[in-house]
Amino acid sequence: MDQVIADHQKRPSSVTADKEPQLQLASQGEQEPQSSASSENADDIVPTTKLQFLVIFVALILAIFCVALDNTIIVTAIPRITDDYNTLNDVGWYGSAFNLPAAAFIPFFGKIYAIRSTKITFLAALFIFEVGSLISAVAPDSIAFIVGRAVSGAGSAGIFNGALVTITMISPLEKRPAYQSVIGGTYAIATITAPLIGGAFTDLVSWRWCFYINLPIGGLAAVMLIMVLHLPSPPRPKQTWLQTLWSLDPFGQVLFLPSIICILIALQWAGTTYAWSNARIIVLIVIFAILFVAFIINELRMGSKATIPPGVACKRTVAATSCFAFFNYAQFFIFVYFIPIYFQAIKGVDAKQSGIDTIPLIVANNVGSLLSGILTTTFGTYIQYFYGCSILTSIGGGLITTWQVDSSSSKWIGYQVISGFGTGLALALPQVVVQPDLSPQEIPIGISMTIFFQFFGGALFVSIGNNILNSKLVSYVNAIGIPDFDVGNVLQAGATEFRRTVPVEYLPQVLTAYNAALRLVFRAGLAMACFSVLGALPLKWRSMKPSKKPMGEISEGNNEVFDTAA
Repeated sequence: MDQVIADHQKRPSSVTADKEPQLQLASQGEQEPQSSASSENADDIVPTTKLQFLVIFVALILAIFCVALDNTIIVTAIPRITDDYNTLNDVGWYGSAFNLPAAAFIPFFGKIYAIRSTKITFLAALFIFEVGSLISAVAPDSIAFIVGRAVSGAGSAGIFNGALVTITMISPLEKRPAYQSVIGGTYAIATITAPLIGGAFTDLVSWRWCFYINLPIGGLAAVMLIMVLHLPSPPRPKQTWLQTLWSLDPFGQVLFLPSIICILIALQWAGTTYAWSNARIIVLIVIFAILFVAFIINELRMGSKATIPPGVACKRTVAATSCFAFFNYAQFFIFVYFIPIYFQAIKGVDAKQSGIDTIPLIVANNVGSLLSGILTTTFGTYIQYFYGCSILTSIGGGLITTWQVDSSSSKWIGYQVISGFGTGLALALPQVVVQPDLSPQEIPIGISMTIFFQFFGGALFVSIGNNILNSKLVSYVNAIGIPDFDVGNVLQAGATEFRRTVPVEYLPQVLTAYNAALRLVFRAGLAMACFSVLGALPLKWRSMKPSKKPMGEISEGNNEVFDTAA
């Protein structure tokens, strides 16, 4: 990474526009129109010293680390939290209260980053996140705790967005894959290790430190950015406050936010808390459909001023990478969330040990992410990593679906490595690949689209996976025919405690049933891995590295860049 940062410093701080290298684009031998972002000259990149860049980068990583921690840190703390609040009814909301606004507010922050100061917007999002963490840490009851989680989730939506947008403003295009792969790897590491950290805090100090810890880390990141980060604000025409409000597409926001929340709640409740035929589920789905259709109509009417401008959403690269991001994160989240359940429920380990047993997945993921980022920065091309991701995650996911109650460690380690490495190959690339086709003002929106589809795919399929697990587990355990046994006890006891509720003589059969239900969940992850290739096929084969010749002077037979989907 030091070498990458050093390379970043070797570029000139200012170059005249007519001498700036341009990205080469060609389609079946024909020259494509020059994209607005590819004409980016050195004046578009905010010059920084090596030390300034390092400080900014570390601050962004600290902020991302906090957000990723908050996503899963409560997994091992929930039993102690429910003891303190004397309630089990709200457990499902402890995670959802964070994830729902985290997904729903991503396009909102993308719009703000496109028209307002990146630095101020990022610091505001970080402040909101910190306030939510403080509320959760001091919450006297379950309701206050849920409110704090929701506030943190809303702030987190702007932090991940803002970190990637900031990178685009302080580094040249060809260097961004390496930097953004580090950010993506940081998120993945924190997501996996958070339960271990949460368990340590819960056992050694208090579960409230799962949230107190965000205050000094986030505060340090804020101070570093305030002191070192200096970014130009986008052009701001003189506007009345009504015109400013209108530029944020308020109707689009009002329609989009509740529509996404409705569908995620419906999928979380359906088949578990309520039957699919329950009026609550039907109403939520109907409200989602009405609001989402109205949102699309509003976006078409707003045009370039929309939260998600049709001109951006319909660009082939943006649509393709968003599709790929959706499926790739869907399969990744399924395995990240349900592989620990396999270790806890089937192998009989505690939450901490299950986190340790998933280290092969996360280490391989980060190796793949860093490798693809560095190689893309070095050689320029990237499409091979999208195909490699689809192939390896499909192979790894298929192998994981074969896990049995007595599967050996060589199988659960090796299969995680294949799946994790494959996921990492393209984990952070969608946010980079969209940039050459977008203008500087459109880049935050394009990035926010890919991030939204990543986290929406993850949140959606974690809910679907949970639905599959619970419904099939009930069905399979009931089929065993255990006398005077309520299968609901298995669900309520959780993955680590359900063994105590099952008669000893029936435990092997219940474990087999539990494993069969988990394998169906893993098959859903396998399906998503296979579908991810649909997002890779339309991508153009091109180099992220600038050519030394300006557009219009591409020599005959130059195959550095060509279109595989034309």
